[in-house]
Amino acid sequence: VEEMARLTARELEILHLLSEGKSMKMIADSCFIAVYTVRTHVKRIYEKLQVHSVTEALAKYNKR
Repeated sequence: VEEMARLTARELEILHLLSEGKSMKMIADSCFIAVYTVRTHVKRIYEKLQVHSVTEALAKYNKR
């Protein structure tokens, strides 16, 4: 999906970790960032992929 090309490396990493079922807290810990920062990345992922939920974002991620 061409929308995936708009995501930064960090956003793709977070999307990948979400696809593994990791929580925002677990992602924050493994990426050495704050949970707030993870939420900001997720919000930007939603905007770039034009989705409204993790489920929708993962559906597009898995289609690529």
